[in-house]
Amino acid sequence: MAAANKRRFTDQMLERMRPPTSGRVELGDEVVPGLVLRVTTSGVKSFSVIYKVPGEGGVSTTGRLLAGRQHRITLGQYPLLGLAQAREKARELLGTASEGRDPRPERREANLLRHTNTVETVARRFIEQDAKRTVASWQNIKRVLDLHVVPRLGSTPIRDVRRADVHELLDELVAADKVGTAREVRKHLSRLFNWAVDRELLTDSPVHGLRRGDLDPNADAGRALTNDELRHVWRAAGDLGYPFGPWYQLLILTGRRRDEWAAARRSEIDAANRLHEPPKERHKSRRGHVLPLSDAAWAIIDGLPVWPGNDYHLLSTDAGAGHIKGFSKAKTRLDAGALKLMRKADP
Repeated sequence: MAAANKRRFTDQMLERMRPPTSGRVELGDEVVPGLVLRVTTSGVKSFSVIYKVPGEGGVSTTGRLLAGRQHRITLGQYPLLGLAQAREKARELLGTASEGRDPRPERREANLLRHTNTVETVARRFIEQDAKRTVASWQNIKRVLDLHVVPRLGSTPIRDVRRADVHELLDELVAADKVGTAREVRKHLSRLFNWAVDRELLTDSPVHGLRRGDLDPNADAGRALTNDELRHVWRAAGDLGYPFGPWYQLLILTGRRRDEWAAARRSEIDAANRLHEPPKERHKSRRGHVLPLSDAAWAIIDGLPVWPGNDYHLLSTDAGAGHIKGFSKAKTRLDAGALKLMRKADP
């Protein structure tokens, strides 16, 4: 049934409307014919659009498409759905109907797709289809999302995540003195949302252009060591002995990532040509990367313990069966040793 009265909707008029004493009241918008506001006795105000589809009633003898019966689609409650948004949605649906297509099936499909693609389900697909294939440390991405994003936003359709939601999540981490974690969350959310945009699961990333001065990287974090400092670190690494001492020295000489040497096996070493070729699965870019070994690097490798077979780990605490772990403890020992040497050199 069409609305009994029509008025030019304004936010001021909608805010001041009082609920009827009984029944419900419906008003039509003069700006967008077909847009209707329904007000109940409890004061609930909701928008809907009323339309007919040309052709549903058949075709006249003169070839004109006849409209069928009247349909209604509820758009949402005011003021959660603003007037401008309601008009925009109404125009879109009325335009679809004017083309001879009932928008209800498309709308149901879109709603189903929206509620199926929650943050949790999309994050799971992202890990399986992208992160596992392209990032060596994908487990860390999954852990960050599982611990800090899914509990908060997991059930939210990814299309509904707003920038304010991301800010609120980051604010809580910063307030809990977890700035480093907040940086990781922002980084991995950015990658997740960009992946979803590329697959048209949402139109724009809520993290794009996100301004967080409190999450800017520490200016001192990327400071390079001076030559003297590096000498002290090299000597401190030598004092650690096997297996962490050679590991640190190989990192210094080659510039490789932590796990590329920590998990290295004897089978990856080409002794004849003095090359190191880790499997592409362990390289960050997931591409093979052959490293020529300098005389100094080769001298370290040539001096490592040798165990039976050819597939043991070069740096190990259990005769090559497993690779080294406990990096934070080793780093503490290295820092202490380097500091001691620096103080001795510059009393």
